[in-house]
Amino acid sequence: MSNKSTTSSQLFALLEGTWEGEGCGQYPTINSFVYRETLIFTRRDEKSLAYDQRTQKHFDGQTEYLVSHWENGFIRTLENNELELVNIQSNGRSEVLVGTIETLDTLIRIHFVSKAPTNDSRVVSSARIFELEGDTLCYQMEMQTTEVNRLTGHLKITLHPIK
Repeated sequence: MSNKSTTSSQLFALLEGTWEGEGCGQYPTINSFVYRETLIFTRRDEKSLAYDQRTQKHFDGQTEYLVSHWENGFIRTLENNELELVNIQSNGRSEVLVGTIETLDTLIRIHFVSKAPTNDSRVVSSARIFELEGDTLCYQMEMQTTEVNRLTGHLKITLHPIK
């Protein structure tokens, strides 16, 4: 497996646009669920990428998907070439996560780890992993809470660009 370098500017160009997909959510303290998501990345400049995430799922007795979660934020390049993801979520939580870009053959992986989750005393830490390969973007989120004492998978989704 060859290991080449991808710059944040190259990564932002690949991510820019609208992505949609379906995934599943689970966590030891909740019922599992299926959801769909729209994720829009908008280039702001060479060092930052804004994003808007809208998640929909079925609620009890509903036949339609309804908005269940949204978040807005940005990803920016730090001076040491790490990336910072900052967001605010519909539940009032906000997060600051720091990550690195890893390139393996045709796969680009970003692994973000929380620095500062705020406005939700239940969340101890979180991690987000984005894997981009061709026109497929896989996303996973893990959380550690006051009730679950280690990082545990919460969300997993596969998205594709909308042309």
